[in-house]
Amino acid sequence: MLVIVYFLFNGGGKTEYPEVEHVDPLSAKLGLKGAYWEGSLGKIVQYQLIRSLPGALTFISFTTRDNFVPVSYWLSAVWKGASPSQIWQGITGSLPMGHWYFSHLTTGDGLTALGISLAVFSVVPALLLSSAVLFKERDVLYGILTLICGVIVLTGVLGLIPIG
Repeated sequence: MLVIVYFLFNGGGKTEYPEVEHVDPLSAKLGLKGAYWEGSLGKIVQYQLIRSLPGALTFISFTTRDNFVPVSYWLSAVWKGASPSQIWQGITGSLPMGHWYFSHLTTGDGLTALGISLAVFSVVPALLLSSAVLFKERDVLYGILTLICGVIVLTGVLGLIPIG
């Protein structure tokens, strides 16, 4: 979390859009480029990808064909309208509680669940800090609502709220 805060305060000097000064040879040779819509500028920003070799190696090392649950089972169960508890009971016989994916980090869905959990957890400090600012500005109603949201997300991430 501290690394994210560091990059937020010490990010690039150009805040309007990214400008790449040095492109690695692989990205240049392959012509790897990206584009995204920047709403604040009202235009499409195109940029040259960098660090393509480390990115490719990371992708290859974390990509796995081994899944805790076969993808075909997930899709067919969802299309049939099964509830989360029905899906999990068909897989493991019971609804998993807490951080089930820690013991399955070598599988694709274990890594995906870890990534989702970390992404959702990153909201917790923002909600709690927003709540503190709202209380400081004497906006008690929204401060309380933001605090409640932060507590709900935190208990969900910690695995204290069942998903079924």
